[in-house]
Amino acid sequence: MPKRLIERKEIPVSRVKNFLEELKSHAELAPIQRVTLDYASKLVRLPSEAAENLVEELMEKFNLSRLTAVQIVNILPRHIEELRPLLIIEGRVFLTSELEKILDVIDKYIKEISE
Repeated sequence: MPKRLIERKEIPVSRVKNFLEELKSHAELAPIQRVTLDYASKLVRLPSEAAENLVEELMEKFNLSRLTAVQIVNILPRHIEELRPLLIIEGRVFLTSELEKILDVIDKYIKEISE
């Protein structure tokens, strides 16, 4: 029986990791799920809740699409040169001051988890 898509929503890799870890505790993962969990475990730098909060803050404060905000959270750029390519799909020009503010917000979350 074909599966029906109920909802489509971009999510940070940390949520994928949490979901797969939860699934693993109840059942054996399929090979692609094991590979995905391994990849996510290596990539994740923010806990799931913090990642989701950062996505929401980026969307709210900087009027970013969810897709862009999730990509920023997944990559956590530290420099303007790393951030600028992620914002291209927004279709507008960001001033250097705006980019610096985005990086400040990212830094705030990174510092919170390192404490």
